[in-house]
Amino acid sequence: MSLDFVLVPGPLVRASSWEPTAQQLRKSGHNVQTPDVLDNQQSPPAWRAWTSHLLQCITPCHEPILVGHSSASPLVADLARRLPCRCIIIVDGEVPPSRGPASPIRPALFDFIRSIAASDGTLPIWSRWFAGDPRRTSLIGLDLLARDPPAFAEFERGLPSLSVDWFDDAIELADWDHVPAGLIQCSPIYDHAALEARRRGWPVVRLEGTHLHPTLEPVETTKALVSMSRDMIG
Repeated sequence: MSLDFVLVPGPLVRASSWEPTAQQLRKSGHNVQTPDVLDNQQSPPAWRAWTSHLLQCITPCHEPILVGHSSASPLVADLARRLPCRCIIIVDGEVPPSRGPASPIRPALFDFIRSIAASDGTLPIWSRWFAGDPRRTSLIGLDLLARDPPAFAEFERGLPSLSVDWFDDAIELADWDHVPAGLIQCSPIYDHAALEARRRGWPVVRLEGTHLHPTLEPVETTKALVSMSRDMIG
């Protein structure tokens, strides 16, 4: 059975981070969209407006499976009330609140980026946030990606420049948890999210990888997405 997927990247990266998995899904006979809000924007839109821009990038299709990676998890939760969908899958991201404000990053990470911001509030691109932390770099998978310098340079070239103020924002989520949802955990960074997902009764799959698993391990990511989707939609 062919499935329709909408693979949503977090605002800190680009849709190219999903492309290896998207290609694998297409090879398996599925329909895939990877909406890229930053593709036609001179500057990143506000976090609270991001979902509206996503909708402009998505071609109408029949009840897709909405998949959000990393900080895109609140985005797919918000999309679910605006776009009829079959289910939501979060890949290595936070479990959004059932309703109410949802920020782009956790408070602890917000405190961290304040500490690395320039005097004018600007931040280095996301791939350089943890340059002095080899363990974090390894958990994310940036060290593996950097083994291919041309590919890594291309990846970094597309990353947006954001200021600390951009993160001081929230999406106001309406009730969305009537939509079937599941979590695919790829790295230990999201152990806490897996616990919360299980508490809510969601299916949870653990992959022994890194945060950038959709980029680095597309075959395994594809198998997990298809299997979970079929289990949830019956």
